[in-house]
Amino acid sequence: MSGFTAASLGLAAALLATLGLQLLLTLAFALVVCRRLARRPQLALPAPPAEVVLCLRGADPSLAEALAALAAQTYPGPWRLLVVVDSRQDPAWPLAEQQIARLEKGGLARWQGARLIPLAGMPEAGSLKSASLRQAFGALHGATELVALVDADAVVAPGWLEALAAGCAQAGVGAVSGNRWYAPAQGSPAGMVRAIWNGGALVLMTLLGIPWGGSLAVRRQLIEPTGWRDVLSTSLCEDTALPAPLARSGWRYEFRPELIALDREDGIALRPLRRWISRQLLTARLHHPAWPLVALHGLGTWLLLLVALAALLAALLQGQLAAAGVLLAATLAYELGCVALLVLIEAVASRALRPLAEGLPRPGLAEARRLLRWLPLAQWVYGLATLRAALARRVEWRGVHYRVEGRGVRPLSP
Repeated sequence: MSGFTAASLGLAAALLATLGLQLLLTLAFALVVCRRLARRPQLALPAPPAEVVLCLRGADPSLAEALAALAAQTYPGPWRLLVVVDSRQDPAWPLAEQQIARLEKGGLARWQGARLIPLAGMPEAGSLKSASLRQAFGALHGATELVALVDADAVVAPGWLEALAAGCAQAGVGAVSGNRWYAPAQGSPAGMVRAIWNGGALVLMTLLGIPWGGSLAVRRQLIEPTGWRDVLSTSLCEDTALPAPLARSGWRYEFRPELIALDREDGIALRPLRRWISRQLLTARLHHPAWPLVALHGLGTWLLLLVALAALLAALLQGQLAAAGVLLAATLAYELGCVALLVLIEAVASRALRPLAEGLPRPGLAEARRLLRWLPLAQWVYGLATLRAALARRVEWRGVHYRVEGRGVRPLSP
């Protein structure tokens, strides 16, 4: 056996072993989701007084719809809404003010009260989002026992707040969150890349205990004692920074699959998508202890595919057809296997998304063909985004540039 053939067999074995590991991760994810869906916690009455915190910078297209969805919550206990806007001059301020007034005037708001407050000013360290949350935590209503965070692009279901409260009420659980599921309406290239990347990210975030701040709740009694509010003084985001201080205080975070939110937005382009994915990964690098595993997954699979493709090309150029055949077969098996895993992930997520998933294409052969078409591009973008996150010294978020300093950030410009 030639050295070239032996190397090809080694690369082929590495590809198949990587696929096998990803299969185990996906099966573990499916088991977690199915078990938790079968054992959904029920909220005991009386429900704890709750407060929903919404931080705004810029007028998101879905802001009015998101506020209407919050107003329609069927929460069985008292709850309030607290909206923190970057400034009174921010375009989100009049939009939120008018929508809240309209909902209250029309008798459509089920909250006991809604407040709109401006951010005190640009923080010296940490992101504007983290500064807004720290300010919100200091302005909570005295009776509040449960604090829920939501993003402006998250249109939540009527039972969203109740599900958060039920999850947080479990013994030993201090915080819960859902996640997002992208199903691009038109299936654009960037939309499909984001959906494919998010499918894999959902598995890792679930198994590694990485929360999503777009739909997250925490017991108020833990905000100060865990030191989470102090962590926010320098952090880029709130979600990945939560599990570590929570665990140090003897509490745990739990992902709740029934809180997965469906996002059908399809308007992003590839270049901003790569920056967006990179920023998501950077938050794990800065704040979550599982970052080495996340980086290994992103960079390891990317580099392995690049080496395999380079070896395949070299084998073809040198006429090593046996080695080229081995590498081609292994690469195709790897790609087809990844598509099968994505279909499985989609099937599992669809169970959690019911009844929202009823209007989505069913996982099957047609979906597999669509995923296979965009999978190589998604793998390429994921690898580049992971590399960028690993090396990042600066990051931009909603028009504000931050310098990375250790495990925190510092704003450079408004």
